[in-house]
Amino acid sequence: MLTIMHQSLVETMRKRLLVAAGGLTGLFLLLFFLFLRWVGTPANIPGYTYIAGLTYLYLGLFAAYVMIALFSVLIFVATISAEIDDGTLLAVLPRPIRRSHVILGKWIGLSLVAMAYATILFFGIVFIDQAQYGAVAGNTANLLAAYGDFLLEGLVVATVTLLGSTLTSTMANGIIVSSAVLIAFLGGALEQLGALTNPSPAFTVIGWVTGLLIPTDALYRRALFQLLGNHVYPGAIIGAGPFGAVRPPGEGMVFYGILYIAGMLMLAIWSFGVRDL
Repeated sequence: MLTIMHQSLVETMRKRLLVAAGGLTGLFLLLFFLFLRWVGTPANIPGYTYIAGLTYLYLGLFAAYVMIALFSVLIFVATISAEIDDGTLLAVLPRPIRRSHVILGKWIGLSLVAMAYATILFFGIVFIDQAQYGAVAGNTANLLAAYGDFLLEGLVVATVTLLGSTLTSTMANGIIVSSAVLIAFLGGALEQLGALTNPSPAFTVIGWVTGLLIPTDALYRRALFQLLGNHVYPGAIIGAGPFGAVRPPGEGMVFYGILYIAGMLMLAIWSFGVRDL
């Protein structure tokens, strides 16, 4: 298993995809920094600097949510399906290597890459925003809790994509998982709108259902709530509308996310174990 993990890391580091993703992420952080410098600090009105910093932090973290999900899909989407198509696994599996070790090794190796990417992106956005507007993100405990939720979000997408790679083709897998993440966000946005306008409990039910199917958006909302749990501007959460966390998920969603990852990983091991190569 450790050998598979090492090989997965080495192969990923050699791919141009990782170089391209790193370059584009660096460009995004640079543009985010330049944007905040161009916008500047608001007029010397009490609370305006904090509100502006919080608003742009929300903007940056929403971009991070999308980019982490897409990156996790891209590095996991061809994990098994592409190696089956080009015959690589046929040369590896006849050796005394369990199929479960192949799945676990690849998952651990590529998850380390996904978590490193999420770490750079998350703290890059937070530190750039705080350098311009000061500490608007609460204390260190809030920051680490939000960071953990973003890591879980990336691992959820990664594990679901790995499962899809054992079940279907590379292209179909990428389309299905990306669509699922988008649907989860739309469901979460409807739930937040429902909490703001209080029209019908149907919006809340939609948010719950999509959050249970794939809890990426729920973890994103939880991260926003954790990050700004001790904010000094009470209207900050409401002002973000469907991009905020008016009705944030409870602590149980974090545990559900961990169980969800474990369940999807077990399904991936079972699926690959019974697949005819």
